[in-house]
Amino acid sequence: MAFPSSHPEEGVPDAILASRAAAGDTGAFAVLVRRSLPRLRSFLRRMGAPADLADDLAQDALLIAFERIADYRGEGAFIAWVRRIAARRYLRVVRSRARLELLDLAPEAYSPAPDTSLALDLDSALERLPQAQRLCVSLQHGAGYTASEIALALGLPEGTVKSHISRGLARLRQDLGPHR
Repeated sequence: MAFPSSHPEEGVPDAILASRAAAGDTGAFAVLVRRSLPRLRSFLRRMGAPADLADDLAQDALLIAFERIADYRGEGAFIAWVRRIAARRYLRVVRSRARLELLDLAPEAYSPAPDTSLALDLDSALERLPQAQRLCVSLQHGAGYTASEIALALGLPEGTVKSHISRGLARLRQDLGPHR
């Protein structure tokens, strides 16, 4: 799908651009894509997707958003809506590759942050979390899922999800320090 390189309505609210895109204005959708694609890729990377998979999933999510643009009601930011689409796509990929080991009751491996004066950034700190914690924290704080929605999506008890979120946030606080 080819989009014009610029659109005269860069400052127009998401809801208006979406309604124009639903009416066939591909330039309006191109503006939404330019606004959200980098943030969408970063979100998927924070969830644990490798760069190439994050790129593919971001494009897939935007294609789905294009096909379903009439479903976007403008009640929140377009990026929030498309993040939920991307999160669902990523969960499907993770499940299909059988890479989730969330049901393993063995203690999770965790390597504490090295004792240096250099502060870790959020992406690095998230990468250090076990996948279960990274996924649950990212779904809650990046995609706006509730613990019960995450539990349903992952097929886990809600208490387990809350535990992953709590431990993940505690480790992030530890790695990032008290001033972040």
